[in-house]
This record gives sequence, C-alpha cells and structure tokens, in this order.
Amino acid sequence: MQVTSLLVLFVGVAVLVTPSFADYYKPPKYEPKPPYFKPPKVEKPFPEHKPPKIEKPPVYKPPPVYKPPKIEKPPVYKPPPVYKPPKIEKPPVYKPPKIEKPPVYKPPKIGKPIYKPPKMEKPPVYKPPVIVKPPPFHKPLPPSGHYPGHPPVENAEYIKPKN
Repeated sequence: MQVTSLLVLFVGVAVLVTPSFADYYKPPKYEPKPPYFKPPKVEKPFPEHKPPKIEKPPVYKPPPVYKPPKIEKPPVYKPPPVYKPPKIEKPPVYKPPKIEKPPVYKPPKIGKPIYKPPKMEKPPVYKPPVIVKPPPFHKPLPPSGHYPGHPPVENAEYIKPKN
C-alpha cells in the first residue's frame, strides 16, 4: 500500500511541476505598416514564350593533310631475254647385254693327314692296401652324478678319452 501511494505522489508532483505544452512564450504577431507611397499599378503584358536560341559551336575541322604532287616514275628497264639454244636430245648409248659367267670349278682341298699315335691305356697306379684299425678301447666312465659318501673325482683326465 505504501508503494502505490508513494508512486501516486511522485506522478502528481511531476504533473504539477512541469509546465504544460501550451504555456511556452509566444512572440506577438508581426503586422507590417502601410507604405507611405503606393506605386501606380501597371498591367504587365502577357508574357510570350520564346524558346532560347542555342547556337551550336562550330565543329572543329583539322587542317587538310599535305599531299605532295604525284610524280610518275619512269618505267623500269628490263633487259631482253638471254638467247638459249634449243636442247638436242642425245641418242642412247649402246650397252651390251650382261652375260652371267658360269661358275668356276674349284678342286676340293685335300688336307694332309695328321699323324696321331695310337691311344694306350695307362697301367693302374699302385695303391697300398688300407689297413682298418679297430676302435681304441676306453675304460668305462664312472656313473654320472655324485653319490654321497664318495670323494669327488679330482684327476678326471685319465678317465676321459682323448680324441
């Protein structure tokens, strides 16, 4: 309620304080004073419409180009044609017909016989007989693995075979 009454109060103050649009200052109307001397009224003649005369500017014409007078050239000298004797055809030269020569006999070439000694087989090369050696005897190896209570093998070279 207080808000609406406060709003109404502000609107009322704004209306009363601001001047209305009709209250602004108006200057007095200007009324011209009558002239002391009135000129006599003369009727003007009715104006006739006359289109303005437009003169076209002169068109520029370039001066004529100088042309030298034509001089006829003397005719060019042409020498008379050189005399050429007529061509005489030569008679064809006689060529004897070609005869093929028969093939010339060539005796067969007999070559000299080349002496070759008879081939003899070589005697077999002596080979000594191969003696097969029996494999060397090795002592049996002790069983692998160490048994408790046995002393370790210290000198094992005499047991292992040498290859």
